[in-house]
Amino acid sequence: MNCFQLIKSVLDEAYAEIPGKVAQKDSAINAQLTSLSAEYSNLRKKGCLDYTDPARRFAYLFAYTTAHANLVYGRICGSKQLRSVFDRDQVLVSCIGGGPGSDFLGLLKYCERMNKKPDVTCHLLDRDPAWGESWSDVGQKVGATMKLATHFNPFDVTDPKKWMVFKKHFQADLFTLIYFMSEVYAKRSEASAYFDTLFSSMKKGSFLLFVDNNAPSFYEWFDAYATKFGLTVLESQAAVSKMPLDEDKDDLKPYLDKFRCPKLTSDIAWRVVQK
Repeated sequence: MNCFQLIKSVLDEAYAEIPGKVAQKDSAINAQLTSLSAEYSNLRKKGCLDYTDPARRFAYLFAYTTAHANLVYGRICGSKQLRSVFDRDQVLVSCIGGGPGSDFLGLLKYCERMNKKPDVTCHLLDRDPAWGESWSDVGQKVGATMKLATHFNPFDVTDPKKWMVFKKHFQADLFTLIYFMSEVYAKRSEASAYFDTLFSSMKKGSFLLFVDNNAPSFYEWFDAYATKFGLTVLESQAAVSKMPLDEDKDDLKPYLDKFRCPKLTSDIAWRVVQK
């Protein structure tokens, strides 16, 4: 099962969780697609969106996860240092705010396309436990493609009581921050203790991939941490990235016939840094 077939299977499960008949489910999803688009434009003030509604989780998975996974895949392909991580026999990845799955799906896509077969363990760190249910059996679904294990840690970067108990993820070979700092930007004062701990606790030689909206508010906040803790900046760029138009059409049917097209274009800033 490739990464987009995997997304389709998770979408099927999420769709089944939405209450009501088909028309009611579809109406709820369309409403959430509209709501997500509006709320993402106001992240600087509000932040920390709520994904407890199953229709909202479906909407996010459908509209954003495939596009964001493709961004992760592209950044790994474009970075010699990140590619080298997956030449190892064992890889530990910590996906901060990675509940929706974009981070590990992007690396899964890379390993599939490049025929890399490391043993990968992903810590998915997110405050919404429902995401953990979505990806709990991903290793079984991937099958013989590669050995992949996911561990969901329900934590909140704005509440020390909810993140201080999770320390193993600081030992990762690769950290990912994919559209996460923008989500918590409005609560950056509460989140500062976690990010101080993260950047100071990363083991020497580990990498961190940051991808977010191309807005100074977000990437300058990240850059300040990288500078404060002396991380080496290997890449610091911005660009408009486009999702391949034909890549997921077959895998995501019949949902593409019901709902508006997933996110196809992203104006992003990214960083690859090393401790």
